[in-house]
Amino acid sequence: MIFAQAKRAVARLNEEEQADVYFVAVTLDPENDSVEGLAKLAQGQGLAAPAFNLVTGDSLEVNKTLNRMGIERYRDELGVIQHTNMFMVIDRAGTVAYRFSLGDLQEDWLVEALKLVCAEPEPSHDP
Repeated sequence: MIFAQAKRAVARLNEEEQADVYFVAVTLDPENDSVEGLAKLAQGQGLAAPAFNLVTGDSLEVNKTLNRMGIERYRDELGVIQHTNMFMVIDRAGTVAYRFSLGDLQEDWLVEALKLVCAEPEPSHDP
């Protein structure tokens, strides 16, 4: 559901905005998700780089990153990972500008947030 919403949101942007948006999906199961497995998932979902990136890494580092991001998750009694579905929109300065969940209204908000961030000027890198 989250990938479908991301694809719909990108499709609602103009061409210039689409070229400026990158989705990064961090695995919630770094102990089991491999780069190859995520590549197959991306292909099956119709998610292509550079716009869409599914990432994994060292399980300790990935889990620390997810914790810092505030991503709630746990394994239920069947071993299935239960989790929040969340989009974080990162602005040009690298700051979390918006957080959204799934849903029609949230999708509209996500599109508007992406448009706002795309309209931001590039940060200056003056010394």
